[in-house]
Amino acid sequence: MAGVLVFGDINVDVLARLARDLRPGDDNLVPELQHLCGGVGANAAIAFARWGVPVRLLGCVGRDWFGEFALRCLARERIDVSFVQQTDRALTGLFCIPISPDGQRTIIGSRGANAETGVRDASWSCLDGVEALFLVGYDFLSAAGRRVAEGLLQEAARRGTRVALDVGVAPSQQIPHVILEVTCNVTWLFVSLSEAMALSGKSARAEVLTALENCGAGEIIVKLGADGCLLREPRGSWCAVPPFAVSAMDSTGAGDAFAAAYLCTRLRGWPAKEAALLANAAGAAAASVLGAGENMPGPDSVLRLLNGSLLSGEMEQARQRVVHHLEQELAKGTCSGAL
Repeated sequence: MAGVLVFGDINVDVLARLARDLRPGDDNLVPELQHLCGGVGANAAIAFARWGVPVRLLGCVGRDWFGEFALRCLARERIDVSFVQQTDRALTGLFCIPISPDGQRTIIGSRGANAETGVRDASWSCLDGVEALFLVGYDFLSAAGRRVAEGLLQEAARRGTRVALDVGVAPSQQIPHVILEVTCNVTWLFVSLSEAMALSGKSARAEVLTALENCGAGEIIVKLGADGCLLREPRGSWCAVPPFAVSAMDSTGAGDAFAAAYLCTRLRGWPAKEAALLANAAGAAAASVLGAGENMPGPDSVLRLLNGSLLSGEMEQARQRVVHHLEQELAKGTCSGAL
C-alpha cells in the first residue's frame, strides 16, 4: 500500500512510575527513570510502522543529544526521517511524565524545536507517493507549524490526498476556532470527548455530538478511553464501539496507537466499525505497557488481546472478523508484527 505522511511533534519523554499520587511540595523518588522517543508525531509514525505502513515523518528536533537520540530511534523503526529538520534555535522537545499508580499520566515539558518546523520545499515533495496525510492539532499551535500544516492541507486537496486530524488536549483548549476552521478539510477526525467539549463550548454530550456532526469532517471518531469510542460515518448515526479491559499501566501514547490502527486499516479497506474495534484494542494494548515510542505495541500484542476477549451480540461477530482479518494480514506479512 502507499504510505502515510505524519506531521507532528518529536520529543524525548522521561517517564517516572510513581508508587503514590503526587502531592504539592512532596519528594517522589522512583526506582528508575526511562527515556523514550515520544511526541504525538513520533508515536503515530512508530505505530504506523508497526502495522506495516510505509511512513514518512515531518517535524523538527534540536541539534542536541536528545534530537540525535530521537532520530536514531525513528530510523530503527524504518521510518523515513529525511524531512525531519534540525535547528539551533531551540532544544528538542522534552517532557517529564510522572505516571500515577492507576496509569494516568501528567505531562510537564516544552515543545521546544517542534515549534520551529518551517517550509523548506515549495513543491511539497514530502507528499509524493503517500496515500494519506496525518496531522495533529499541535501542528497549529505555533505560527511556523500552522503555515506548514495549512500548506500541506492545500497541497493535499490539490493532489486528492486524504487527510486525518487528531486534535489533542492543548489545541482544543487554546485554539478551538483554528481547529474548527480546518475540520471541514479532513477525511477522518479523531477527538476525545473532553476535546470535543472544548471545541464546541458545550457540556452536554448530545449537544457536543451535534456540534461535531456540523463541523464538516468525513468520519468522526470520538475516543472515550476505557469506555471505547463513538463512531460516526458520513450520513450515518453514532455507533458505540465497546472497549477491551486491560490492567492500565500508562495511558501515554494510547490515543496515538488508537488513531494509527484505525487509519491504517481504513486505508486497507476495512469497514469502519471493525477498524474502530481494532483501534480500541490497540489503544488498550498501549495503555497496558509503560511509555510510548519504542514501547508501542504491534499487531501481535493487539491480536493476543483480541483473542483473549469476548464481546456480545453484533460486536462479538465483528471481533471474530477482526481477528480473522488480522491473522490474514500477519500471515501475508502485511503487518510487521513487531512489539
